[in-house]
Amino acid sequence: MRTSVSATDRLWRAALWVAYRVLSAGWFVFRPQRRGVFIAVWHGGELLVIRNSYRRWYALPAGGLRRGEPPAHAALRELREEVGIAADPEAIRFAGEIATTFEFKRDRCSFFEVELETRPDVHVDGREVVWAGFLTPSAALKTHLAPPVRTYLEERAASRQRPQRSG
Repeated sequence: MRTSVSATDRLWRAALWVAYRVLSAGWFVFRPQRRGVFIAVWHGGELLVIRNSYRRWYALPAGGLRRGEPPAHAALRELREEVGIAADPEAIRFAGEIATTFEFKRDRCSFFEVELETRPDVHVDGREVVWAGFLTPSAALKTHLAPPVRTYLEERAASRQRPQRSG
């Protein structure tokens, strides 16, 4: 993972920070309804968590859907763009949907999961994504997580604690 930050990277980060603030102002005024995707990358019981340069919290690779794009394709695209991981489309599974009001938007977030047998090489651009690492779910829950990601992890933990019914 990169550690040095070039002047170009700093300019990109500043531009992203300003763009995010402008978008946030628009979301505050118009309260749009949006569709988004998150993809949880699991390896050995740990979760890949990222931090964007323009936000204060940690999240998962995520983004919005392009016109006509299926949510699973958007999740794979975001995974590739944000951390350089090309997952097999057959390996991801739909984990659920969370409706939330987040960043002044009414979001319907589709969550996908992929379990990788080998720890992937993670590549961040140092511009949009400035940090990525694997954390246990309990360690991730101790960070300042994006609200939909926190809900996903809490619901996932709760469903794993429920006793399984026998046939």
